[in-house]
Amino acid sequence: MSMLSRVADRLYWTSRYLVRSAGTARLLNAYTQFILDIPQGSELGWDGLLKVFDSEQAFDQKYKKVTEHNVLKFLITDLDNPTSLRFSIKAARENVRTTRDVLPEDIWEQVNELYLYAEEMASQSIARKHRFDFLEQIVKRNQQIHGLIESTVSRDHSYTFLKLGRFIEHADIISRVIDVDAATIGEKDEVAISKSSLFWVNLLSSLSANSAYRIEIGPLVDSPEVINFLFKSHSFPRSLFFCMSEIQHILKSLKSSEAAARQVDGMMKILDGFDAEQQSHKQLHDFIDTFQTQINLLHGVINKSWFEFSEQSPVSTGKKDKT
Repeated sequence: MSMLSRVADRLYWTSRYLVRSAGTARLLNAYTQFILDIPQGSELGWDGLLKVFDSEQAFDQKYKKVTEHNVLKFLITDLDNPTSLRFSIKAARENVRTTRDVLPEDIWEQVNELYLYAEEMASQSIARKHRFDFLEQIVKRNQQIHGLIESTVSRDHSYTFLKLGRFIEHADIISRVIDVDAATIGEKDEVAISKSSLFWVNLLSSLSANSAYRIEIGPLVDSPEVINFLFKSHSFPRSLFFCMSEIQHILKSLKSSEAAARQVDGMMKILDGFDAEQQSHKQLHDFIDTFQTQINLLHGVINKSWFEFSEQSPVSTGKKDKT
Protein backbone atom coordinates (compact mmCIF):
# COMPACT_ATOMS: atom_id res chain seq x y z
CA MET A 1 0.00 0.00 0.00
CA SER A 2 1.19 3.55 -0.65
CA MET A 3 0.34 7.08 0.45
CA LEU A 4 1.42 10.57 -0.52
CA SER A 5 4.62 11.70 1.18
CA ARG A 6 2.97 14.96 2.29
CA VAL A 7 0.23 12.97 4.07
CA ALA A 8 2.80 10.77 5.82
CA ASP A 9 4.70 13.89 6.87
CA ARG A 10 1.60 15.52 8.34
CA LEU A 11 0.58 12.40 10.24
CA TYR A 12 4.09 12.11 11.67
CA TRP A 13 4.00 15.74 12.81
CA THR A 14 0.46 15.39 14.15
CA SER A 15 1.77 12.91 16.69
CA ARG A 16 4.90 14.91 17.43
CA TYR A 17 2.92 18.07 18.18
CA LEU A 18 0.31 16.26 20.28
CA VAL A 19 2.99 14.51 22.34
CA ARG A 20 4.88 17.79 22.64
CA SER A 21 1.84 19.64 23.97
CA ALA A 22 1.12 16.96 26.56
CA GLY A 23 4.78 16.74 27.54
CA THR A 24 4.99 20.52 27.93
CA ALA A 25 1.85 20.55 30.07
CA ARG A 26 3.22 17.81 32.34
CA LEU A 27 6.55 19.58 32.69
CA LEU A 28 5.03 23.00 33.48
CA ASN A 29 2.72 21.40 36.03
CA ALA A 30 5.48 19.46 37.78
CA TYR A 31 7.95 22.36 37.70
CA THR A 32 5.43 24.75 39.22
CA GLN A 33 4.68 22.27 41.99
CA PHE A 34 8.38 21.75 42.60
CA ILE A 35 9.02 25.49 42.90
CA LEU A 36 6.28 25.63 45.55
CA ASP A 37 7.65 22.67 47.52
CA ILE A 38 11.43 23.17 47.32
CA PRO A 39 13.21 24.29 50.53
CA GLN A 40 13.65 28.04 50.88
CA GLY A 41 16.99 29.23 49.55
CA SER A 42 17.23 26.45 46.97
CA GLU A 43 15.03 28.02 44.28
CA LEU A 44 15.92 26.91 40.78
CA GLY A 45 14.48 29.86 38.91
CA TRP A 46 12.17 29.81 35.92
CA ASP A 47 15.00 29.86 33.41
CA GLY A 48 15.27 26.09 33.87
CA LEU A 49 12.12 25.67 31.79
CA LEU A 50 13.62 27.71 28.98
CA LYS A 51 16.69 25.46 28.98
CA VAL A 52 14.55 22.34 28.52
CA PHE A 53 13.25 23.73 25.24
CA ASP A 54 16.52 25.40 24.24
CA SER A 55 14.56 28.65 24.05
CA GLU A 56 16.71 31.13 26.00
CA GLN A 57 17.68 33.18 22.94
CA ALA A 58 14.13 33.36 21.56
CA PHE A 59 12.84 34.35 24.99
CA ASP A 60 15.47 37.08 25.43
CA GLN A 61 14.42 38.64 22.14
CA LYS A 62 10.90 39.27 23.49
CA TYR A 63 11.25 39.68 27.25
CA LYS A 64 13.61 41.72 29.40
CA LYS A 65 13.33 39.67 32.60
CA VAL A 66 13.08 35.96 33.38
CA THR A 67 10.02 35.99 35.63
CA GLU A 68 7.39 33.36 36.29
CA HIS A 69 4.77 35.35 34.36
CA ASN A 70 6.99 35.96 31.34
CA VAL A 71 8.26 32.37 31.11
CA LEU A 72 4.78 30.87 31.45
CA LYS A 73 3.36 33.32 28.93
CA PHE A 74 6.14 32.41 26.50
CA LEU A 75 5.68 28.64 26.95
CA ILE A 76 1.87 28.56 27.06
CA THR A 77 0.38 31.31 24.91
CA ASP A 78 3.08 32.71 22.58
CA LEU A 79 2.28 31.67 19.00
CA ASP A 80 5.65 33.00 17.85
CA ASN A 81 7.31 30.36 20.03
CA PRO A 82 7.29 26.95 18.25
CA THR A 83 7.62 25.15 21.61
CA SER A 84 4.59 26.81 23.24
CA LEU A 85 1.44 24.88 24.06
CA ARG A 86 -0.76 26.98 21.79
CA PHE A 87 1.66 26.64 18.88
CA SER A 88 1.89 22.84 19.26
CA ILE A 89 -1.86 22.37 19.55
CA LYS A 90 -2.60 24.69 16.65
CA ALA A 91 -0.03 22.88 14.47
CA ALA A 92 -1.48 19.47 15.43
CA ARG A 93 -4.98 20.69 14.52
CA GLU A 94 -3.82 21.97 11.12
CA ASN A 95 -2.12 18.67 10.33
CA VAL A 96 -5.23 16.69 11.28
CA ARG A 97 -7.46 19.08 9.32
CA THR A 98 -5.46 18.44 6.15
CA THR A 99 -5.42 14.64 6.62
CA ARG A 100 -9.04 14.10 7.67
CA ASP A 101 -9.69 11.74 4.77
CA VAL A 102 -7.28 9.13 6.24
CA LEU A 103 -8.31 9.47 9.90
CA PRO A 104 -11.55 8.69 11.80
CA GLU A 105 -13.80 11.72 12.18
CA ASP A 106 -13.76 11.38 15.98
CA ILE A 107 -10.05 12.21 16.03
CA TRP A 108 -10.61 15.46 14.15
CA GLU A 109 -13.42 16.39 16.55
CA GLN A 110 -11.30 15.72 19.64
CA VAL A 111 -8.25 17.57 18.31
CA ASN A 112 -10.44 20.51 17.31
CA GLU A 113 -11.99 20.58 20.79
CA LEU A 114 -8.51 20.55 22.32
CA TYR A 115 -7.59 23.51 20.12
CA LEU A 116 -10.73 25.47 21.02
CA TYR A 117 -10.18 24.80 24.72
CA ALA A 118 -6.55 25.95 24.55
CA GLU A 119 -7.49 29.09 22.64
CA GLU A 120 -10.14 29.99 25.21
CA MET A 121 -8.28 29.14 28.41
CA ALA A 122 -4.55 29.52 27.73
CA SER A 123 -4.25 33.20 28.65
CA GLN A 124 -5.96 32.56 32.01
CA SER A 125 -3.57 29.71 32.86
CA ILE A 126 -0.53 31.96 33.24
CA ALA A 127 -1.72 32.77 36.77
CA ARG A 128 -1.22 29.94 39.27
CA LYS A 129 -4.91 30.03 40.25
CA HIS A 130 -5.98 28.40 36.98
CA ARG A 131 -2.70 26.87 35.79
CA PHE A 132 -2.95 23.38 37.29
CA ASP A 133 -6.51 22.75 36.06
CA PHE A 134 -5.65 23.98 32.57
CA LEU A 135 -2.51 21.86 32.26
CA GLU A 136 -4.26 18.77 33.60
CA GLN A 137 -7.00 19.25 31.02
CA ILE A 138 -4.43 19.46 28.23
CA VAL A 139 -2.94 16.15 29.37
CA LYS A 140 -6.33 14.44 29.78
CA ARG A 141 -7.58 15.59 26.38
CA ASN A 142 -4.37 14.36 24.78
CA GLN A 143 -4.84 11.00 26.48
CA GLN A 144 -8.35 10.79 25.02
CA ILE A 145 -6.99 11.50 21.55
CA HIS A 146 -4.27 8.89 21.98
CA GLY A 147 -6.91 6.39 23.11
CA LEU A 148 -8.95 7.14 19.98
CA ILE A 149 -5.91 6.64 17.78
CA GLU A 150 -5.16 3.29 19.41
CA SER A 151 -8.78 2.09 19.25
CA THR A 152 -10.04 3.45 15.93
CA VAL A 153 -7.16 3.87 13.45
CA SER A 154 -6.60 0.86 11.20
CA ARG A 155 -3.13 -0.66 11.48
CA ASP A 156 -2.06 0.70 8.11
CA HIS A 157 0.27 3.43 6.86
CA SER A 158 -1.61 6.17 8.77
CA TYR A 159 -1.10 4.41 12.08
CA THR A 160 2.54 3.67 11.23
CA PHE A 161 3.50 7.31 10.80
CA LEU A 162 1.41 8.47 13.74
CA LYS A 163 3.22 5.95 15.93
CA LEU A 164 6.63 6.81 14.52
CA GLY A 165 6.16 10.50 15.36
CA ARG A 166 4.93 9.67 18.85
CA PHE A 167 8.00 7.69 19.88
CA ILE A 168 10.47 10.11 18.30
CA GLU A 169 8.93 12.95 20.31
CA HIS A 170 8.83 10.92 23.56
CA ALA A 171 12.55 10.19 23.22
CA ASP A 172 13.31 13.85 22.54
CA ILE A 173 11.35 15.07 25.57
CA ILE A 174 12.87 12.59 28.02
CA SER A 175 16.44 13.36 27.00
CA ARG A 176 15.82 17.12 27.24
CA VAL A 177 14.22 16.97 30.69
CA ILE A 178 16.95 14.78 32.19
CA ASP A 179 19.72 16.89 30.69
CA VAL A 180 18.45 20.14 32.18
CA ASP A 181 17.63 18.60 35.56
CA ALA A 182 21.04 16.94 35.79
CA ALA A 183 22.77 20.20 34.86
CA THR A 184 20.76 22.05 37.49
CA ILE A 185 21.89 19.60 40.17
CA GLY A 186 25.49 20.24 39.25
CA GLU A 187 24.99 23.96 39.84
CA LYS A 188 23.15 23.77 43.17
CA ASP A 189 23.91 22.82 46.74
CA GLU A 190 24.03 19.04 47.11
CA VAL A 191 22.27 18.92 50.47
CA ALA A 192 19.37 21.07 49.28
CA ILE A 193 18.98 19.54 45.82
CA SER A 194 21.06 16.53 44.88
CA LYS A 195 20.27 14.48 48.00
CA SER A 196 16.66 15.54 48.11
CA SER A 197 14.32 12.89 46.76
CA LEU A 198 11.87 15.71 46.05
CA PHE A 199 13.95 16.73 43.06
CA TRP A 200 13.84 13.26 41.51
CA VAL A 201 10.19 12.74 42.35
CA ASN A 202 9.51 15.95 40.43
CA LEU A 203 11.49 14.70 37.46
CA LEU A 204 9.47 11.47 37.43
CA SER A 205 6.24 13.45 37.79
CA SER A 206 7.12 15.65 34.83
CA LEU A 207 7.22 12.47 32.72
CA SER A 208 4.25 10.72 34.41
CA ALA A 209 6.67 8.03 35.53
CA ASN A 210 6.24 7.91 39.33
CA SER A 211 4.03 4.83 39.52
CA ALA A 212 5.99 2.90 36.91
CA TYR A 213 9.26 3.66 38.71
CA ARG A 214 7.96 2.49 42.09
CA ILE A 215 6.57 -0.72 40.60
CA GLU A 216 9.76 -1.56 38.70
CA ILE A 217 12.46 -0.14 41.02
CA GLY A 218 10.92 0.44 44.45
CA PRO A 219 9.93 3.22 46.85
CA LEU A 220 13.39 4.81 47.25
CA VAL A 221 14.02 7.56 44.72
CA ASP A 222 17.72 7.82 43.91
CA SER A 223 19.32 9.82 41.11
CA PRO A 224 21.27 7.05 39.27
CA GLU A 225 18.33 4.66 39.48
CA VAL A 226 15.90 7.29 38.18
CA ILE A 227 18.15 8.09 35.23
CA ASN A 228 18.82 4.43 34.42
CA PHE A 229 15.08 3.74 34.64
CA LEU A 230 14.17 6.56 32.26
CA PHE A 231 16.94 5.60 29.86
CA LYS A 232 16.91 1.80 29.93
CA SER A 233 13.61 0.45 31.27
CA HIS A 234 12.22 -2.29 29.01
CA SER A 235 8.67 -1.86 30.30
CA PHE A 236 8.07 1.88 30.79
CA PRO A 237 6.64 3.16 27.46
CA ARG A 238 8.43 6.52 27.62
CA SER A 239 11.93 5.27 28.42
CA LEU A 240 14.56 5.88 25.75
CA PHE A 241 15.09 2.14 25.33
CA PHE A 242 11.37 1.45 24.91
CA CYS A 243 10.96 4.30 22.42
CA MET A 244 13.90 3.17 20.31
CA SER A 245 12.73 -0.46 20.43
CA GLU A 246 9.30 0.60 19.17
CA ILE A 247 10.89 2.63 16.39
CA GLN A 248 12.96 -0.41 15.39
CA HIS A 249 9.76 -2.44 15.14
CA ILE A 250 7.97 0.27 13.14
CA LEU A 251 10.79 0.54 10.63
CA LYS A 252 10.49 -3.15 9.79
CA SER A 253 7.07 -2.44 8.25
CA LEU A 254 8.43 0.30 5.97
CA LYS A 255 10.28 0.07 2.72
CA SER A 256 13.37 2.24 2.19
CA SER A 257 14.06 2.00 5.93
CA GLU A 258 17.64 0.72 5.79
CA ALA A 259 19.28 4.07 6.63
CA ALA A 260 16.86 4.79 9.49
CA ALA A 261 17.30 1.26 10.85
CA ARG A 262 21.09 1.65 10.90
CA GLN A 263 20.72 4.94 12.76
CA VAL A 264 18.46 3.36 15.39
CA ASP A 265 20.76 0.34 15.77
CA GLY A 266 23.62 2.70 16.54
CA MET A 267 21.52 4.55 19.12
CA MET A 268 20.58 1.28 20.81
CA LYS A 269 24.26 0.40 21.12
CA ILE A 270 24.94 3.79 22.72
CA LEU A 271 22.14 3.18 25.24
CA ASP A 272 23.33 -0.35 25.98
CA GLY A 273 26.70 0.96 27.15
CA PHE A 274 25.23 3.63 29.44
CA ASP A 275 25.19 3.35 33.26
CA ALA A 276 24.30 6.40 35.36
CA GLU A 277 26.25 4.99 38.30
CA GLN A 278 29.46 5.53 36.34
CA GLN A 279 28.66 9.04 35.07
CA SER A 280 29.67 12.44 36.44
CA HIS A 281 27.32 15.37 35.79
CA LYS A 282 29.51 16.45 32.88
CA GLN A 283 29.66 12.94 31.41
CA LEU A 284 25.88 12.64 31.70
CA HIS A 285 25.43 15.96 29.92
CA ASP A 286 27.85 14.92 27.18
CA PHE A 287 26.05 11.60 26.75
CA ILE A 288 22.64 13.27 26.45
CA ASP A 289 24.05 15.88 24.09
CA THR A 290 25.32 13.06 21.88
CA PHE A 291 21.99 11.24 22.05
CA GLN A 292 20.07 14.43 21.21
CA THR A 293 22.26 14.83 18.15
CA GLN A 294 21.45 11.24 17.19
CA ILE A 295 17.70 11.90 17.55
CA ASN A 296 18.02 14.90 15.25
CA LEU A 297 19.98 12.80 12.75
CA LEU A 298 17.30 10.10 12.90
CA HIS A 299 14.61 12.69 12.15
CA GLY A 300 16.70 13.86 9.21
CA VAL A 301 16.98 10.33 7.85
CA ILE A 302 13.22 9.80 8.27
CA ASN A 303 12.51 13.07 6.49
CA LYS A 304 14.83 12.20 3.61
CA SER A 305 13.54 8.61 3.31
CA TRP A 306 9.81 9.32 3.23
CA PHE A 307 8.90 13.01 3.24
CA GLU A 308 11.27 14.78 0.82
CA PHE A 309 9.30 13.97 -2.30
CA SER A 310 7.13 15.85 -4.71
CA GLU A 311 3.49 16.55 -3.89
CA GLN A 312 2.38 13.40 -5.73
CA SER A 313 5.14 11.04 -4.56
CA PRO A 314 3.93 7.87 -2.83
CA VAL A 315 5.49 6.49 0.35
CA SER A 316 5.88 2.71 0.35
CA THR A 317 4.70 1.18 3.59
CA GLY A 318 5.25 -2.56 3.29
CA LYS A 319 4.55 -5.76 1.38
CA LYS A 320 1.10 -4.61 0.32
CA ASP A 321 2.57 -1.72 -1.67
CA LYS A 322 0.92 -1.54 -5.08
CA THR A 323 3.73 0.34 -6.81
